[in-house]
Amino acid sequence: MPSGVKFRSMPALSPARQTLLLFLLALAVLVPGIWEATGLTGKDEFFLGLRTPMEMIEGNHWLVPFLDGAPRIRKPPLLYWLGRASFETFGISLVSARFVAVLFAALLVVSTAGIARRLSGHAQTGWIAGCVLLGCLGMASEGRRFMLDVPVAALSTAAFWSLLAYLDFGQKRWLTATALLLAAGFLTKGPIVALVCGGGVLALLASGRLRPADLRQQWLPLLGHVLLFAALALPWFFIVRLLFPEAAEQVLAGELESRQFFNLSPGILLGLLNIALPWVFVFAVAAWAAWRGPVADRLVLFWFFATFLPFAFIRSFDRYLIGSLVPLAILIALALPEMRSRWPFRLGLMLALLLGAAFAGFTFWFGLGGWYWLVLPALYFGWAWWRERSLGHTLAAPMLYWVALLWGVFPAIGVNAVPDEVRELGRTRDIAMLDGPQPALLPILSQRAHRHYSQLDRYDLAELKALNALVFLESQEIPRLEQAVAAAGLRAQQVGSYRNLASHGSGLRFARVGATAADWKQAFATRSLAPLMTTIVWFEIVAP
Repeated sequence: MPSGVKFRSMPALSPARQTLLLFLLALAVLVPGIWEATGLTGKDEFFLGLRTPMEMIEGNHWLVPFLDGAPRIRKPPLLYWLGRASFETFGISLVSARFVAVLFAALLVVSTAGIARRLSGHAQTGWIAGCVLLGCLGMASEGRRFMLDVPVAALSTAAFWSLLAYLDFGQKRWLTATALLLAAGFLTKGPIVALVCGGGVLALLASGRLRPADLRQQWLPLLGHVLLFAALALPWFFIVRLLFPEAAEQVLAGELESRQFFNLSPGILLGLLNIALPWVFVFAVAAWAAWRGPVADRLVLFWFFATFLPFAFIRSFDRYLIGSLVPLAILIALALPEMRSRWPFRLGLMLALLLGAAFAGFTFWFGLGGWYWLVLPALYFGWAWWRERSLGHTLAAPMLYWVALLWGVFPAIGVNAVPDEVRELGRTRDIAMLDGPQPALLPILSQRAHRHYSQLDRYDLAELKALNALVFLESQEIPRLEQAVAAAGLRAQQVGSYRNLASHGSGLRFARVGATAADWKQAFATRSLAPLMTTIVWFEIVAP
């Protein structure tokens, strides 16, 4: 077999054993570091994902999740149900929340491998596809966080895997599995569950591997399982509409407005570069060759575009493209045995090394430690990708590199670090977080949801005074708090403060709000993080 990547003979594994091995490999790659309180996070995780199951426990909510005293119906409830179940079984912690996300990520990996095996007819293609997916930066970062994107992609991918099995074998149990998985995905993030599975079906139809006549012949079982899907997926939404009609309408209007449909978003190409690093240039070469390649290659390329292009026309985040990594990984797995050029590997390698060097250099320059975790993985990565090496080294190097970066280097920066004194306050006192919210991870670290306020009125302040609660906020919000308490005839008495690098939305936006280029220059010139730090202050509400 001609190859740009040297292949050694691989032991023949049954599909079941390969699936088990990939599942365990995914756990080994993604579990390290999920307990780090200063690891990569973001507002959707620390503000929404982690707090919602805690408030469900505190308020004994099951059917409809609650957050900050209001129904949390902007997203469906399945992930929050699983989060509550995990908290009640294993205790409230970062590990018990994020391990749920890791399990979904492992499901995504094995489902991708299963689809690759079935489309190609080769077990080795499945193994390569699963390992390529595990080596993508998007999987390394998003697979460790308690958020919705990986679970819905995993359920949709698994649904397409079981649908392929049904089309090949005709056994109704596979169609039932498809309906159950799609229903679970719909209860995780709504209609977006159709993207990966639906894009795969469109690709099958476009390639001729699946014909409309085949579907017409199976109309009765298909209709029956559509009804099964509807019976499982839709009742919760009707119940919510009945219980909270005004809130449901506001949520729908808010979702439509926030998505900004039909607005061109060319920046999504940079999002693909980010989540598919370092494999993105290998994929570009594979995609170019697929236009004139075998039917299977064109099928997977069409599938990729079906999952990727919709996000070019709505307001999107990089993590929305996790589902696109599935056909991307499979196309690379199909093309890798015939790929001769080294430039795609070298270019991806260089960008990945530059990213890691930026973080490692940051921790080294400011004396934070952690940079040394990246040295050996970076050397191994360069050795494995610059010249032709065996398949095992080519696949393993990026996995180890991202583990070292996200477990060893990034947590050393200390983003969202919470002093022990503040953790203890979170365990023993009621806490109100004004805007922000900061401290970002105090709820999960103190095992209490606490309450977030976008603004405080006189009734809120009277309640906080009666509860002897503490109000935490960033220093730039102090005038707003003082204005609110003065209007309520009360007074805010400062109790304490501390400084840290704090997440503001994205996990990488950790400089204080309003930090300028001059602040960054001063920080690097003095080798002090002080100009970039956020001051977090807490107050008691007392009588004037």
